[in-house]
Amino acid sequence: MNLPGKNKLINNIIFGGTFDPIHNGHIEIIKKIKILFNPKIIYVIPSGNPYMKPKPPVASPIERLQMSKIAFKDFENVKVIDYEIHRKDPSYTYDTIEYLSSININIDSLILGQDSYLEINKWKNGVFLKNNYNFIVIKRNISASLPINPRNCFYIEKISTLSSSLIREKIILNKSINEDTPIEITKYIEDNNLYKNGQNN
Repeated sequence: MNLPGKNKLINNIIFGGTFDPIHNGHIEIIKKIKILFNPKIIYVIPSGNPYMKPKPPVASPIERLQMSKIAFKDFENVKVIDYEIHRKDPSYTYDTIEYLSSININIDSLILGQDSYLEINKWKNGVFLKNNYNFIVIKRNISASLPINPRNCFYIEKISTLSSSLIREKIILNKSINEDTPIEITKYIEDNNLYKNGQNN
């Protein structure tokens, strides 16, 4: 893995996603990146209208926001941002970064899964983002062949096999998710009767 040098500052990171639901894999990503890069702060941003997803999230934006807040409530230097969940427009990363800049939060880095990074040219102003921000990319598997950009792209090995879709499937089948999510998230899901109606992506 290429670690950032003196001219590749990774201080203010955004970690976006549907988090439907948030799970231990997401949490392990945050823990790993804090160890590897020691950023000043990581902003967790649940998406409101993820336009590149084939289906909308199952849980509501407010529910996904609340689960994110619960998951990271005891994490130092991790802050959950609600900007996207209140927007009716599609969740464009470029717009989110512009908004954060307007409130004096200057992002320099993004956390992405491998598949999202490989599609970034399809994003709004994706080429601009690719050329002007650092990317911490989570590889899908060890043998993944990825373009090398040592200037601003850092790959880390796959951290977890968990996925939100598999957790939703477990809930539909009345299987335990106690090992997949923090107990507080499991309780929130149960208390709000989420994911039991057969909906899945």
